[in-house]
Amino acid sequence: MVTVPHKFQPRNYQLPLYKAMDNGILRAFIIHHRRAGKDKTCFNYLVKRSLQRVGTYFYFLPEYSQARKVIWDNIDIDGFKMLDHIPPEIIAKVNESTLKVTLVNGSIIQLIGADTFDKSGVGTNPIGVVFSEYPITRPDIWGYVRPILAVNKGWAIFNGTPRGQNHAYELYEMARNNPEWFTEVLTITDTGVLTEEDIERERQEGMPEDMIQQEYYCKFIANATNFFKNINDVCITQPVEANPLRFYRMGVDLAKYQDFTVISIIDAHTHEQVFMERFNHMDWNIQKSKIEAIYHKFNRPAGFIDATGVGDPVVEDLNQRGIMLEPFKFTEQSRKDLLNNLSIKLDQRKVALLDDEVLKKELSYFQYELVGTKLKVKAPDHLHDDTVMGTALSVWELPSQPLRLNRSTMQAQAGGLIQEFGI
Repeated sequence: MVTVPHKFQPRNYQLPLYKAMDNGILRAFIIHHRRAGKDKTCFNYLVKRSLQRVGTYFYFLPEYSQARKVIWDNIDIDGFKMLDHIPPEIIAKVNESTLKVTLVNGSIIQLIGADTFDKSGVGTNPIGVVFSEYPITRPDIWGYVRPILAVNKGWAIFNGTPRGQNHAYELYEMARNNPEWFTEVLTITDTGVLTEEDIERERQEGMPEDMIQQEYYCKFIANATNFFKNINDVCITQPVEANPLRFYRMGVDLAKYQDFTVISIIDAHTHEQVFMERFNHMDWNIQKSKIEAIYHKFNRPAGFIDATGVGDPVVEDLNQRGIMLEPFKFTEQSRKDLLNNLSIKLDQRKVALLDDEVLKKELSYFQYELVGTKLKVKAPDHLHDDTVMGTALSVWELPSQPLRLNRSTMQAQAGGLIQEFGI
């Protein structure tokens, strides 16, 4: 006799979901804190239902890579892969390439990355689905699946931890006021999986308070994971023509084809960004000429240029032309330091940036993310971050106080023109 759940004993706080779905609820949204066991709860329920009614069952994760790493390949603290919770005697076939398990009764369980669903899911006919980490999943997938489930009298479970007030927040707000949905919010206080001492340790290791409230107390806080705060308040300046009587700082983030080369200029007297140019699909020789022209236009500023990989010979060539920007090698640590420096300067209003839509959008891409137990800052892999990195290079080692524009500074910058013309 087959018993499910298999190799899994639900905890008390995981049982209300099972009870509600077994009693005929077709829609559920559970908001559980980080490390509460959301996926194990939902996957085991999906396996159970696949034995009760023959059909196709989808387990969605935000990306295909997550479907493989988190569910297919991952080994949990108990030493099990998620697929170990499917009793081996009910498995007829396993397809590694499509992440699909066919059961002896004819049911199909398939793991799907929402990012690839356009290719892998069109034309399918599921009767049960789980959306794991729905707050960071493409919302349009639910729009595609919902009418199919309605026809099939199928069910759907959404799970996740809040990610600001986005599409998941809107769906949850609708669901919690709808008697046809089961909704549940469980914080560390409800589950006992983590203690207040565990959370205090997170604070001491630098996790922002908004993120703690979101990840462990399940609060929907707008922009909680945003690395750069108050973007519209700091992106307020307009481009300004180069002034021969001023000092500037320059940052150059290099790219050739896929990404963009970005040149950023900061006025050292006001700490305002006054110039930024962004371009790609350009030969290196043309790029070097543009960099050289801007360098001289803004009075041969001090600053930094990306010297990572292909950038190294470019920097050497520019130095031979008299462009004395300091090389900056990108590593995981140096990138982190660069971004932290920019974030601190913006938080303290030490720098004002251009009111530029591309820059503001790229600043908003950067999010705190828990990778295992480590807090990291990253932008999604498929999005650009070049204007941010170019800007960050231009404020790297920027003095804490703006330069005073006095007569001696003006004379030095103007190369003696003040004395010559009696200014």
